[in-house]
Amino acid sequence: MESYPIKEARKRLGDMHTAVVHCQAHPRITKNGRDPVVLITEQEWQELQRLRREDAARQGDQEMNRIKPYLDAGQTPPGYEVYTGEQVASGDWLA
Repeated sequence: MESYPIKEARKRLGDMHTAVVHCQAHPRITKNGRDPVVLITEQEWQELQRLRREDAARQGDQEMNRIKPYLDAGQTPPGYEVYTGEQVASGDWLA
């Protein structure tokens, strides 16, 4: 993967766009040699977002399966806390 400082990337943006769209290249752009970003197509971005949503849903399902037995038994699952409506309204739960 080619890497360009942001100053050079500004000059080569048209070429970089062409490389991403037509050559499946993914040039990296850095600022002061740090904080790299990678150029990808809109289609790749949409696929990444879909995968992130699927992963978040899968993690949510796993967590639900983990805590369901506790909830069914009327217990507070490990790692969770229960607050009364009064505590929430007063802000005591924030302390």
